[in-house]
Amino acid sequence: MKFGIFVHPKRPKVSVEQIAMRIQSAGLLYSPKEPDVAIIVGGDGTFGYYGRILAVPMLFVGVKESDILGSRARLAETMYDSLDKALHNIDAGRYRTIEKRMLSVNFGGRDSDVLTDVYLERGEFAGCIRYAIQVSNGFSSFNEYAIGNGVIVSTSYGSGGYFSYPNRLKSKEWDQNSSIGQFSDNRMGICHIIPTYLVRERNGERHLTNKIQYTVPIDCQIKIRLVRYANVRLYGTTEDSKGEQVFINDRISISGSDHIAKIIKLKP
Repeated sequence: MKFGIFVHPKRPKVSVEQIAMRIQSAGLLYSPKEPDVAIIVGGDGTFGYYGRILAVPMLFVGVKESDILGSRARLAETMYDSLDKALHNIDAGRYRTIEKRMLSVNFGGRDSDVLTDVYLERGEFAGCIRYAIQVSNGFSSFNEYAIGNGVIVSTSYGSGGYFSYPNRLKSKEWDQNSSIGQFSDNRMGICHIIPTYLVRERNGERHLTNKIQYTVPIDCQIKIRLVRYANVRLYGTTEDSKGEQVFINDRISISGSDHIAKIIKLKP
């Protein structure tokens, strides 16, 4: 079995050389090309980035940090300190692979797969942003119009992160391993970010709503557009943490992807 190594391209928490030494000292084969298993070392952002572009089974490995505001690596299956044991378990077949369906995001004429979440949020702009959402599945549809900080669209795999902030505020549960906010794989989540005004329109009727977080079937299509120009960016579709700028005439389309991510879960 060949193991590949993947880290943050600009800010690796551990160098590729150090990880390669751990693999080789365990008597296993490190291969930078065509690996059977991808060892991804970093935080949730790094996991999400490689999770949407790699086709081989992936082991997410977190790194403990002394910084109180350092990476929480919520999606990690194991920590770097325990990498040797995890590698031997995989080599011995003591693991299973789960498949997680991703989101397909079309923006700027380009399609991107997303493993965790994608969100529209203000950039260098002090005020609220105004945006509209249409959700449809071919049989029915509704529209929402909002003034707030933005909106999150999440997969089930990413639902314990940014999407779940209202649940955490309500329950006062901040354990990073909590299942708060999680939902089934056949749905995707929509969550408005601190809206000050939110209206839902269905069948020509409009009414104020306080339903800022909900899920819809994954076969729905979500379309998002700005209603008024502001400095707004789309995050989660690129390697660049600065996101992509969104203009007034841009359209963002989100639906369930045909692609899946293969994620390794270790057996006890």
